[in-house]
Amino acid sequence: MTSERGRRHPGRRRVVLLGAVTVAAAVALVPTTGAAARGPWQASRASGGSVRNAPDPPGPFVTLLFSRSEESAADNCVENDTNIATLSGTIAPYLQSLGMAGTGTLVTDRTNQSTRFCTHYNDDLTASWDDATNLAQNYGWHFVSHTATYPSLAQIQSLTPTQAMHETCGSEQTIAAHNLPGAAGMIAYPGSYTKNPAVVNLQTNYGDTCFDFGRQYDHAQHGQNFLATASTTPPHWVYPVAVVGGPCNDPTQPCYNVHVQNGRYTMPSTIINQIHRLKPGMWYVFQAYVLVTGTNPNYTSDRMRWDCTSSNPAEHWTNVTVRYCYTDYQQIIQAIASMPGITVSDPQTIGQAWGRPF
Repeated sequence: MTSERGRRHPGRRRVVLLGAVTVAAAVALVPTTGAAARGPWQASRASGGSVRNAPDPPGPFVTLLFSRSEESAADNCVENDTNIATLSGTIAPYLQSLGMAGTGTLVTDRTNQSTRFCTHYNDDLTASWDDATNLAQNYGWHFVSHTATYPSLAQIQSLTPTQAMHETCGSEQTIAAHNLPGAAGMIAYPGSYTKNPAVVNLQTNYGDTCFDFGRQYDHAQHGQNFLATASTTPPHWVYPVAVVGGPCNDPTQPCYNVHVQNGRYTMPSTIINQIHRLKPGMWYVFQAYVLVTGTNPNYTSDRMRWDCTSSNPAEHWTNVTVRYCYTDYQQIIQAIASMPGITVSDPQTIGQAWGRPF
């Protein structure tokens, strides 16, 4: 697989068990007349040039989603990569070595041209436009919207029509204007309030007019989406599953009692078992945040703590949901690579294969 081919068709990967990962043949799909008539947002994408290629429809599919495209960690907004698996330096090359590519989300008004935006209590740094361009051009990544400003629920409830358009279709247009692939594939609404009527209305009246899918949290779905339903049922929600940190899973260890508000550390076997249950026509949206190794450095201000040193994943722990051990993430990725028939791809490519218009 040449680098030029990877640039023309970033993110389209079929993983098969043939002793090595190979890239599947794809079917070129032409937008329907109805899709071409969707308005200025569609027109802005059409001006981008080449016709996208898409995998064969039945799947199953997996999307490797990186929430907010967090490049690295920070200590009071000062970058500190110690024991961090950075997106550009570690994760993207690793995925590429297996013929896979990630999909990042971007909060467009908080994405700077070259400097990384400091977020999450001054502990994380999100990708710049330059970072995203590097990931797209050299590693085949796609990017989707995480809204324009990452609004709170109260802010969403008070959006004017102009502001609602800016948060949704405007953010898609901004990503497309930076020549990043995949912008119309999905909008990821922030926070734990994605089922609130205000968010549902925002997706129904705005997001669904310019994105193939909207991300909504529903833990009962276990990240498993049925494309025959998701691609045809407005407002076209899809449900991710995230690997999250927390207290360890070995009740004999002190780490079992580490306090984290939202549950326990995700065992890699849990995700692998869910992926093993995928069937044709299903799509698994697998989400991660910041991936870490070893133990946390001695931060001055950053309160994040973790220990990934044990060979037993049941003894891995972090004190926050948005840190997860890189070795456990790699175990999941290796399992995906060993499963015949799974296609790793981005939301827009999958949406096109299943008839979504954008």
